[in-house]
Amino acid sequence: PQADSVSEFWNNLRDGKDCITEIPRNRWDHDSIFDTDKNKSGKSYSKWGGFINGIDEFDPLFFNISPNDAKIMDPQERLFLQCAYEVLEDAGYTREALRTDQGDGFESRVGVFVGVMYEEYQLYGSLKNDDGLGSAVTCNTANIANRVSYYCNFNGPSMALDTMCSSSLTSLHLACQSLKQSETDLAIAGGVNVTVHPNKYLMLSQGRFVSSKGRCESFGEGGEGYVPGEGVGAVLFKPLQKAIDDGD
Repeated sequence: PQADSVSEFWNNLRDGKDCITEIPRNRWDHDSIFDTDKNKSGKSYSKWGGFINGIDEFDPLFFNISPNDAKIMDPQERLFLQCAYEVLEDAGYTREALRTDQGDGFESRVGVFVGVMYEEYQLYGSLKNDDGLGSAVTCNTANIANRVSYYCNFNGPSMALDTMCSSSLTSLHLACQSLKQSETDLAIAGGVNVTVHPNKYLMLSQGRFVSSKGRCESFGEGGEGYVPGEGVGAVLFKPLQKAIDDGD
């Protein structure tokens, strides 16, 4: 939240910046469902969270995707594709540089592992379809990893993982396991989480999971819930000896 780059994220951590805000108006009108009464059905007693910028900003033609297809892609798929491209640039790689024969007939043995939990973008498509105005919106989380593998022509494992709050951490673990077992030569691992529909807040309020104060005090005195936060991030893994051999 409130960090468009790794350096901005670091500065926010360094400065102890509070990045929690009310739900932005460009997501939905939170006043229409907000109520301080925790027992009121169909309402949320929370209107706070951490929100990243530009979830609707995407250049589909850069990634050889038609604008019409991009409209029905989950924003999490678009964001992770951009992030994976950026992590390759940051590491000094290009798609072309990774397309080298590994000696076994396969090229680009790069795995993609991404943690993701919520899949609510399709709810908007469902509403439009009820009115006869919409197109089917994709909701397969596998697309988030597969899109990166397809665009980069990677031939390693490509999977999205949902272990709830540990999804991104699990993706890192599986990426390391894949490298240790020599299934892959490199691996991109990370996670993405974006809040695009009020259903998430209604569900969290219904289960009494969310904080009514806009503050996380999970294990502190007076704590009564957590505050949802968005994010997208990825790292590129490579075994140390191979990095040394390759002059990395």
